[in-house]
Amino acid sequence: MDPLAQLLGDSPGIVAVREKIRRLVQRQADSRRLPAILIQGETGTGKGLLARTLHGASPRAAAAFVDVNCAAIPETLLEAEMFGYERGAFTDARQPKAGLFQTAHRGTIFLDEVGLLPEGLQAKLLKVLEDQAVRRLGSTRSEPVDVWILAATSENLAVALRTRRFREDLYHRLAVLTITLPPLRDRGADVMRLAEHFLARACADYGLPAKTFAPEAASALVAYPWPGNLRELGNVMERVALLAEARRVMPEMLGLPSGPAIEPGRRPAEPETRERSEPPRDAEREQLLDVLRETSWNVSRAATRLGLTRNTLRYRLEKHRLTPPKGRTESDSKGRGREDAAPPAAELVPAGGAPRLPPVVRWERRPVTLLSAVLLGPDAGASLAEQSRALGILADKAESFGGRIAALAGAGVLALVGAAAVRGFRGGES
Repeated sequence: MDPLAQLLGDSPGIVAVREKIRRLVQRQADSRRLPAILIQGETGTGKGLLARTLHGASPRAAAAFVDVNCAAIPETLLEAEMFGYERGAFTDARQPKAGLFQTAHRGTIFLDEVGLLPEGLQAKLLKVLEDQAVRRLGSTRSEPVDVWILAATSENLAVALRTRRFREDLYHRLAVLTITLPPLRDRGADVMRLAEHFLARACADYGLPAKTFAPEAASALVAYPWPGNLRELGNVMERVALLAEARRVMPEMLGLPSGPAIEPGRRPAEPETRERSEPPRDAEREQLLDVLRETSWNVSRAATRLGLTRNTLRYRLEKHRLTPPKGRTESDSKGRGREDAAPPAAELVPAGGAPRLPPVVRWERRPVTLLSAVLLGPDAGASLAEQSRALGILADKAESFGGRIAALAGAGVLALVGAAAVRGFRGGES
C-alpha cells in the first residue's frame, strides 16, 4: 500500500503536500541521509499522521519511529528522556538508560510541539543536530547517532523568534524543509470524504452497522468551520457511530453548534459586537478562563489544576489570546505577581455610585531575611560621631543588597532583606 494514500483528500493544499513528499522520497530513495523537516499547522490538522507517512515513505521505513511529545514530558525529565543517563547521574539513576535519540538510531525521531521546548534544552538539541552525537547525563563522552529529524509545532514560530522564546539557529536547523498542513475549513469537499472515512472506521471498530449521510447532514458538515480540525471531525463521527440509531445520519444527530451557514473554504464571520482580534469562544477557551479566574491568574496553580505543564498552559493562553484583566498581572511559578492585590477601584464602586467597600486583606508568603549588624571590639567605645559613621557604612551596605533599614540605634543596625517586595512595609516599623 502506498503510504501517501493515508493523506486523504483532493483539495489543492493536500495535493501539494503529497507532491512535495513524493518528490522528496524519489530524490532520496538511494540515500539514508534526509533533510530535517518542520511540519506546521493548527492543532488537529494531522501533523502526527503526516510524520508517520513521511517515515513510512522514506528509506528508513523499516527502522524505528520514535514519537516525542515535547509538551507532555515534564520539563525536569525532558533532558534525561531525550538524551539518556548513566548510572548514578542522579538519585534514582540505578541503571544506565538510552535516550530517545539513541532509540531512534538509524530511524526517525518526531519532535511534536517543538516550539514549547525550554530554552536550555533548545541549546542542547542544537548541539546534537550539529554534532550528530549525544552525551548522556553523567557521561564524559559523546556517542554518534544517525536519526532523521521531523519536528512539528502549532505555535507561530515567527512570533516566538521575535520574542526570543525560540532560538533562531535551532529554527534554521529544523526547518531545512517546511510543510504546512491546511486547516479543515479550507479543504472544501475533503470534509465529506474524511467524514465518511472516520464514520466507516468507527462503525467497524465498534462492530456496528454501516451508516450513510443524508444530503442535509452533508451540507451541515461542509458548512461547519471545524475549529478542532481533523481531531474534532473524528470525534464527531465516533459519537455519531455510537449514538445514532438510524442507518441514515441526519443533521440533528451530528450535534454541531448551530449558526449561520458558511461557504466551503471560508472562515466563519466574526459577530459584529466582537472585536476582530478576539478568537472564537470555544470550549477550551472557556475552560481556561474558568480555571484562571478561580486561581486568580496564577499560572502554576492553573496548570496543576488542568493537568498541564506551565509551558503548555502559556502556549494555550497565547493561542486563545488570553491576558490578565487590567490591574492584575499574570503570576509566575513562585507565586509572584498581583494575585493578592486589592481589586481595582472600578470593581469596588457599583453603577449607582455607592460608597466603596473596604479592600479585602489577604495573607501571602514572602521570603524575608533579617539582618542584624552590631559594632563590637574597640569601635564599641568610640566617639558618637565615629559610631554614627560606622553605622552609616553598615546601613549603606545593607541597602546595596536590597535591604530596608528597620532600626538604626545604639551600636547596631537591623535590616530586612527582601522586604521591598512586601507591600505596606516601612523602615523603622516592626
